[in-house]
Amino acid sequence: ANATQRPPRGPAKIQRLGHVVLQTTKYIESLNWYLEHLGLIVSDFKYYEGQRERGPTMSFIRCDRGMTPTDHHTLAMMLGPSSRYVHSAYQVGDLDALAAGGEYLRELGFYRSWGIGRHLEGSQIFDYWRDPDGLLVEHFADGDLFDCTLEPGWSPMTASGLAQWGPQATKDFLGLAPGRDALHELLSMARSLREDNEFDLTRLRGLLKVTSS
Repeated sequence: ANATQRPPRGPAKIQRLGHVVLQTTKYIESLNWYLEHLGLIVSDFKYYEGQRERGPTMSFIRCDRGMTPTDHHTLAMMLGPSSRYVHSAYQVGDLDALAAGGEYLRELGFYRSWGIGRHLEGSQIFDYWRDPDGLLVEHFADGDLFDCTLEPGWSPMTASGLAQWGPQATKDFLGLAPGRDALHELLSMARSLREDNEFDLTRLRGLLKVTSS
């Protein structure tokens, strides 16, 4: 009583690095390397609609600590036209910290790429921001924890399936907003189709469906 519930406005207190997301033109080869050499295990597989028989094109991967629960994913990796870093995610205490921290980032010249919402895979409440140089970062809270007994899930990769609730995934988040990054991905697509990797014409058609699904 006689005190406000709202926390002071300011930068979000980062508790820890939660996960990193990578894109690669050799997804299966890279996935197998992480599973074999680092002992990671898969929480969820995603595949392009109509292409499940060709196998997954994205995976959410967690640490194997036996019966000790760990984050749904420490690494997420996807097939794409170029091999690159996508974003890193940082855990904060709760929704207040996430939302107030976003306002602080806005004051520093960051702009919101996508959020606030709650993911399906991992269940995190999320908020994505780009810094003035275009680097994508995520604040998250309230994510899933699983032990080694969980079997991997399988589901189609769709833009609408990225969140349980929240705004529709933006063109910026999906890499479709006009600008240097989108041009780079377009050039990468043309180059990748000529090279020896997993990103072929069929996979390109599957990726294009994701952005409109």
